Amino acid sequence: MPLNLEAKRKKTAISLTPLIDVVFILLLFFMLTSSFVAWRVVDTPLSAPSTDQATPPVEQVKFTFVLKQNDGFVWLDQQRIGLQDGEFFRDLIQQNSEALFILDAEAGVNLQSLLTLADQLKLQGAKTVSIANAFKEHGAAHNP
Repeated sequence: MPLNLEAKRKKTAISLTPLIDVVFILLLFFMLTSSFVAWRVVDTPLSAPSTDQATPPVEQVKFTFVLKQNDGFVWLDQQRIGLQDGEFFRDLIQQNSEALFILDAEAGVNLQSLLTLADQLKLQGAKTVSIANAFKEHGAAHNP
């Protein structure tokens, strides 16, 4: 009778522990590299007012802020104001609480600068903020 000296092979099971470790490491990586930013909504009326109003609109005090560059400053009546000057905005809004604050941005100004100004006005208590040239096409021919 021949001797069978070969040991019986055990079935090898594939361990899932390293796979689970890799998945958790990837999950941890994506959680730590993600940015969690609180989203804020700034109400800006962009539609034209309806023409079927029975009463004429009440004349409202208007302040037009002009953003000329992305340099952190805004212009109001030929006066240069820093976007982070909360005291100026707070005083202006307290004195003119029912005023309409119009934001006008020249070509080349990015959306972040525009929203920083709108956010500053809203934080200081402005009730009505509007974007003046939301639908203006830059570079289009002007037909009077």
